[in-house]
Amino acid sequence: MAKTEPTEDLAALQRHAAQLKAAADKAVRTYDRDTWIRFTLVFFPVPFVLVLLRLQIEAWGYYVAGALFLASASGLYALDGAAAARRDRAVKAADEAQKAYDDARTARSD
Repeated sequence: MAKTEPTEDLAALQRHAAQLKAAADKAVRTYDRDTWIRFTLVFFPVPFVLVLLRLQIEAWGYYVAGALFLASASGLYALDGAAAARRDRAVKAADEAQKAYDDARTARSD
């Protein structure tokens, strides 16, 4: 097995860290954008319909609307948790790759 030069390994580590940093930045931007969409989907549709139909809706309709609001909020909360976990994994991988690069650069300079 051929051994590569330390400079090549260092450059490969730097490229890998940069790629993971770009992926993490994209994951953070995607999460931030999608969070506003989920936030709007929780707090806009059901209350808006209730305001529009407040004079025509029966009393039991408010119970249905409340249950629908709670169900949609809990579903979107679960989606947000999964998206946040995905974002956190990408950021953690980028941080670990940067740390590995920094450690290798420090070890090379010693």
